Amino acid sequence: MSQETGADGRADRILEQFEKNQFFQGKLMTARDMQTEQDYHTERIHALNRFSTGQGILYGAEVSSVEETETELKVTVEPGIVLDAHGRPIIIEHSTTRTLPLPSDDVIYLFIRFDTNELESVPVPEVRGASSEEYMSNRVVEDFEVTYQESPPEEFETLPEIDTSIDDDTEAESFLRTLANRYHQQNRMELQPVEDPSIFVGSFERTRDGSWVKGADTVKRSLVYDNDMLYSMLVSHITETDRPHNMAGGMAEDISVDLEELVEVGEQLDTIRNQLDSLNRYVMRKTLKDEIRFFSTLATRFEEHDPEGSRLAQEIVEQAEAGMADRVYDDPEEYRSQVGQKLETHLELVEVLEASASEESLERYVEAVNELQTALAEDADIVRVAEVQDGVCEAADSLEELYGVVKE
Repeated sequence: MSQETGADGRADRILEQFEKNQFFQGKLMTARDMQTEQDYHTERIHALNRFSTGQGILYGAEVSSVEETETELKVTVEPGIVLDAHGRPIIIEHSTTRTLPLPSDDVIYLFIRFDTNELESVPVPEVRGASSEEYMSNRVVEDFEVTYQESPPEEFETLPEIDTSIDDDTEAESFLRTLANRYHQQNRMELQPVEDPSIFVGSFERTRDGSWVKGADTVKRSLVYDNDMLYSMLVSHITETDRPHNMAGGMAEDISVDLEELVEVGEQLDTIRNQLDSLNRYVMRKTLKDEIRFFSTLATRFEEHDPEGSRLAQEIVEQAEAGMADRVYDDPEEYRSQVGQKLETHLELVEVLEASASEESLERYVEAVNELQTALAEDADIVRVAEVQDGVCEAADSLEELYGVVKE
């Protein structure tokens, strides 16, 4: 059905209906019948490959080295599977080195082409209708040859375009059907003959020292998009919720991006981020220093009036000093953890000071401690935690003794 090809790989026609043997009892089989049976199966496979699977490198087939001698070019191809433009599978069963004439240019474009080799020469029996040749090959191996050209291919394989602009309220099934019809109309209505079924596998460039290295056009080689590849990409796309496309390309043509401006913006963001980190450390460190200063004063002020309250205030001072020594202000989470530990002491201090501090000043302190407790419970950002912690320090600094009351 697909391209009818001869030994030279020339395509004579695009489509042809499949023909197979009709078997019946007593039928006399000839070499022609056997050949028809082979052609029927191979042509069906070739048609499916060409019009469904695609063309290009399916597995492996990496050009691992290109070496130049005084008389020839040695090209080594690693094991793999290639489907040519006629749908014929090309099997490279082991690392294979082929020799080519020396190129005149410093850039070559390598191709793999389907080929056959005849094996097992056997004598032809002298019977009526036999071949006129004295010997014929008994086996044919489907092989490959490596070729090159010194100019780039007229065109590299590209993905077909399809218009995906459809109303947002379109049902999923209708959406899929519309896209399928558009693709069919744009890419499956006209069949073109294939003049050269060989597959481009990479470009190589000659360096100053005479060695050959892979060229930039190697990435444009044809690859077969098999089901495993498409399935993996689809699953990765669906499960990537933060950045579903995960790429820098594919942007609309009318969006212009200046890379230098992007780099400058990135540098500015890094600067701002560093400044914010420094500011956060400063704020957290300042609250610890204020806590030491204000609660030291509070401990001294209530030492005779309320010894237990003075002891709790001094305990807060010691906790803050330990935080300074451990540099908890360098890590927001460590700072948050230490503030949470001191909260328990603040709550104890509130209960103790009910009998020894003035009602108005104690009320401000209670409100500040409650606000701190809420911020920690809500897992507020670290700046908010530092802010309310500073409010606790200010409220503690304004605590006043309740005159006329002395604890036993």
